[in-house]
Amino acid sequence: MMLIVMLAVALALSLPLLLVFRRGQSLPERREASLALHRAQLAELDRDLADGRIGEQEHAGAKLEVERRILTADALPAQPRGGSAKLLLLMTIIALPVGGFALYLPGATPVPSEPHAAWAAQQAVQQQQLDNMIAMLRAHLTEAPPGSADASEGEAYLAEALSEQAGTITPEALALFKQSFASAPVNSTWRQLDQQRLMQVQGQ
Repeated sequence: MMLIVMLAVALALSLPLLLVFRRGQSLPERREASLALHRAQLAELDRDLADGRIGEQEHAGAKLEVERRILTADALPAQPRGGSAKLLLLMTIIALPVGGFALYLPGATPVPSEPHAAWAAQQAVQQQQLDNMIAMLRAHLTEAPPGSADASEGEAYLAEALSEQAGTITPEALALFKQSFASAPVNSTWRQLDQQRLMQVQGQ
């Protein structure tokens, strides 16, 4: 049912393109469009002169330039009106939504996306590196004297690694941040990290 709804929405979004098939609508030729534009410019110049927005000399110079452009546009070759591409446009209007819908059919993409596969492999490598770091930090804390600066540093970085692994500050990471902050030397580089994470938790 969902696939049918998706196809109907895709076709509905393509309906505005069908307005091009309305009768009585045709694009003007380049020559006709240019001539109409320049004639409108001449009329505007006359209005500006009548309203006093430009002077006689300025009006004469601008009018001469527009008349020169009219002569240039009048020399443009007339474009043939045949060779309508309406059939091709109609086929495109139908093919685009149907083709896009077909990509979501079961089995439509049997080959997995190479960029996604590369991204998944990279994520797996990063996760393995993070797991190894957590294991090393845990082992280090078993040997460091409790309450020492060495233990405080290990607790701070272990808490940060656990938070990165979980995507949030876990209860274990929070406890480690508190222990690290309590025994961290005043000028230590990891004391600021502890303080930032504790403030982050309080803000949440």
